[in-house]
Amino acid sequence: MVLESLLSPEGAEHNPWALAILGFIFVTIGIFATDYLLPSAPSLLLAALVALPVGPLVLKLFDYEEYEVEDGETKWGSHTFARHFPVVITLASLFIGMAAGFGFWYMALPQDKTTTLFEAQNQELAGIGSLFSGNAVFAPQPSDFGSVFETIFLHNLGVLVLVLAFSLIYGAGAVLILIWNASVIAVFIGNFAKEFIWHQAPAYSILAGAGAGFLGLLPHGSMELVAYLLAALAGGILSCAIIRRDHIERHVGRVAYDIVKLTAWSVVFLAIGAAIEASSIVGV
Repeated sequence: MVLESLLSPEGAEHNPWALAILGFIFVTIGIFATDYLLPSAPSLLLAALVALPVGPLVLKLFDYEEYEVEDGETKWGSHTFARHFPVVITLASLFIGMAAGFGFWYMALPQDKTTTLFEAQNQELAGIGSLFSGNAVFAPQPSDFGSVFETIFLHNLGVLVLVLAFSLIYGAGAVLILIWNASVIAVFIGNFAKEFIWHQAPAYSILAGAGAGFLGLLPHGSMELVAYLLAALAGGILSCAIIRRDHIERHVGRVAYDIVKLTAWSVVFLAIGAAIEASSIVGV
């Protein structure tokens, strides 16, 4: 496809914000295509249409990163997370661009359009509530820190396992989960902004409301995002390594080492995010 070929993996790592803009464009095209193709029940089709160009692009990033691990210098004892940090920033920029695209159109389109386009996302927010990853606003009844932390961490760990499995089995399959999370986060921030308008009157307050919603998610949400991206990267590298199995016999230890370290770091960041969110809920 043409769209995902606009940036090479090397270009994406050197210009992550260009990838954020590309993510915004992918979402914009997906929204209007969905509204045209299936206006009656579009929520899941929207995620699928956005995934069409995003998937091949992310798969190229995974393949490029696996190649770097396999054919690069031996770096035992080096900081694995630091070595993969550029591609994590690249994936985070793509996620932010998609979330910005979803959020912009959720606030810009007429109410009847957004109600239909984002019906599943609003149902997710209403139904899951406190169990939604990265959302301390829809919180459970405060209790002791340990039980709240356990609830949040175990739920988010389940999501992380899905991200890892989707990346391993489908290559770039984790993008579906990331796109879905980006759309739900965008709808949450959009609802926060709209609520701000309804109660604060001035039209300009939509920016203040969106900013407040974003800042509410930032402390723990950023940790969870890094965790999911590291898991997606670990699964993607493993998937690409399996595909190229005839070429990695001499480097299998190096590839396995990076995959284990990335997965371990993802769990660490997930625990930090859960601790921050649990603290905000119980008021520690």
